[in-house]
Amino acid sequence: MNLKYTNIILTVLLAATVILGGTVIAMFARTSKESEKNSKMLQEMSYDVDNIADEVDRISDTVYDIMEQGCTGSSDPDDPDDPYDPFYLYPDEVDKPVIYLYGDEGGTEAHVELVLHDAKMLTVWPQAYQSADTYSWDIFADEDGTLYDKNGIEYSYLFWEAQDYGNYAFDKGFCVAGSDTAEFLWTVLKEIGLSDKESNEFIVYWLPRMQDNAYNLISFEGLDPSDGYNKDFELKVTDGDGNAADSMLRVMMAWKAVEEPVDIEPQTFSGFERNGFTVVEWGGSEVR
Repeated sequence: MNLKYTNIILTVLLAATVILGGTVIAMFARTSKESEKNSKMLQEMSYDVDNIADEVDRISDTVYDIMEQGCTGSSDPDDPDDPYDPFYLYPDEVDKPVIYLYGDEGGTEAHVELVLHDAKMLTVWPQAYQSADTYSWDIFADEDGTLYDKNGIEYSYLFWEAQDYGNYAFDKGFCVAGSDTAEFLWTVLKEIGLSDKESNEFIVYWLPRMQDNAYNLISFEGLDPSDGYNKDFELKVTDGDGNAADSMLRVMMAWKAVEEPVDIEPQTFSGFERNGFTVVEWGGSEVR
């Protein structure tokens, strides 16, 4: 269940417990002070308990409604015209795209620009310079991929996370059993062109969210410079002389948990050759 609704349910139940506990304590306090009014207090207690029972029933109904909405996606599952959508505040996100930069021999001064079209940036690290929808970094990239900012602070990669990635058609891709996800990702990421280190970091991030699903429907974007991901999240990387990076690989995994196997045309990959100043990016988005 969505974390939002779990928190609501816990809050409502806690409130009901506090109301019940406070009322019972108050009853016993009154009884101990005025023992001669026991008969009257018992009547009051009966009345109060009846009210508490009614309140608990009301809260239970509220909790049930929340659970129904959170699980079914509708306040009335039998009404196809009901517009309620519990996930409308949670549009798909581009989760943890990271950008690796591998400089030429001796290192490369790099200028990185990420342009968002119709999307909202959530987080960047290290801090980027922002101008409208463009986020940029000036960074020094060693040949081994170690990055340094102007203050000499070391980074492993550039991190960003945005909102409104949108839906993906899954016209090509893979349907993989959750238990087979680790082996699948290790194999296919190497076919696409990620290094052992990059593949390992990809899997460490995504596997906990995928391995326990019955099946995962998976497709990869970013590999074609003209596809939707590259148009919506435009990445430009140049060296200190303004020349574009020699090699660039972008891997965006769109995936969705499904209960049954899905017949889908497999994707094929042509591999990736690293020459000179190289840029590699990976990220993902869970499509709901």
